[in-house]
Amino acid sequence: MYNHWLYLTYWLVSAAVLLLASIMPEVKVALGNWRFNSIEASIYSGFWLTFLYWVWWDFAMHRGMNYDNKIISFLVYLVVNSAAVWIVSVFHYIFGFQLLDYSWALAIGFVLTIAQSVVWRIIVQR
Repeated sequence: MYNHWLYLTYWLVSAAVLLLASIMPEVKVALGNWRFNSIEASIYSGFWLTFLYWVWWDFAMHRGMNYDNKIISFLVYLVVNSAAVWIVSVFHYIFGFQLLDYSWALAIGFVLTIAQSVVWRIIVQR
């Protein structure tokens, strides 16, 4: 049952990180398009970020990848989150989330990875 709560909280955290990134003046993020306002775009894009993260997680579990070293695990999921941010941003006309400077994909991926590890500790390791 915790998988459902974990997915939902990852989704909410992803949407919140995107929304916060869009209101920070120095971060070059555009949320919203002709179809979605900024809140809808953050929720929709947050879902796809979580979906891509979850696909990688299922793939890694199925392949038996075990990251005992926390630093390696953090780096792998940093790359996964940054790639997911980049992929969702490439399809900005569908999802309503666009990075105006792609160097921010790594920074947003870093914040997502930290937030997901906090959520993991709260939900799974009670």
